[in-house]
Amino acid sequence: MSQQRTDVFFGPAAAFEHQNLIQKKKGALIPSRNVSDEYCYLLFVPRDAHSQSIQTYDIGARNSRLIILLEEGATVQARVWLGCAESHSSHTTEIFLEDGAELSLLFVQESDAPSLTIRQRSAIGANTKLSMQNVSLGSAQLEHSFLSDVLGVQAESSVDWLFYSKHAEQQHIHACNVFHARDGSGEITMKGVAEDKAHMVCTGMIDIELGGGGTDTYLREDVLMLDRTAKVDAVPGLEIKTNDVKASHSATVSRVTEEDLFYFASRGIPQRAAREMYILGFLGDLTRRIADERERASVLEAIERKYRKR
Repeated sequence: MSQQRTDVFFGPAAAFEHQNLIQKKKGALIPSRNVSDEYCYLLFVPRDAHSQSIQTYDIGARNSRLIILLEEGATVQARVWLGCAESHSSHTTEIFLEDGAELSLLFVQESDAPSLTIRQRSAIGANTKLSMQNVSLGSAQLEHSFLSDVLGVQAESSVDWLFYSKHAEQQHIHACNVFHARDGSGEITMKGVAEDKAHMVCTGMIDIELGGGGTDTYLREDVLMLDRTAKVDAVPGLEIKTNDVKASHSATVSRVTEEDLFYFASRGIPQRAAREMYILGFLGDLTRRIADERERASVLEAIERKYRKR
């Protein structure tokens, strides 16, 4: 049975009937790095279609690309679980939202790859709503960036980013909203935990271009250090090129002290259990924003797996 453009499609791009549409979009936001074995996936929602169920897909290919295309007025909730395990793995996400479209995307990265690079970028039209939820939980060396180009008026781009780094892992994550048109909105909230000898670099940026008057936006970075040996760089940034906007940012790095752990011990709670409570409690704000109860439970289970992993 051939795929019709009246249907929601989520799967290998090669199985989609309209290959001309894929070729038009593929690499338009993020050009290929000439990876010969890149495996391409597609999430397509046709005009004015409203998916009632969460579209889910697990990606395990070493090198992969996901194209997300919502035509005018389309809405969908989606979940992607990235679990590649080979060294020098890479993933690319390109998101295209036409006018009036709404996308809620939960992107969970739980990878055992020794090194992993993730590049994500979106281009969103007028009166659109993008809710991006990134969860970064794996890889000894991770480079993960997300850039959202808000091209249409009265468009919203919101990013929640939860991350957790331990042992000697090195995570570099970067989120950026660029507002090109009037009356844009959306917040970036980045929250994470670093323990052992992990090194976490967390940078966020809000860029309001000349045409972005009337934009109302905020950037927040919060990181918890469980050990003195952990290293954290939290760097927020603003670049505003016009007037009549509301834009601000904040960054905090807090530490768990020996006195904090002693407080738990004095009440009969072992140190290891206390540390886990700190992690789950600190990250709880963002996990509670995951609307689907089952997906929220899956993310919490993944955080617990990482903590208990030696």
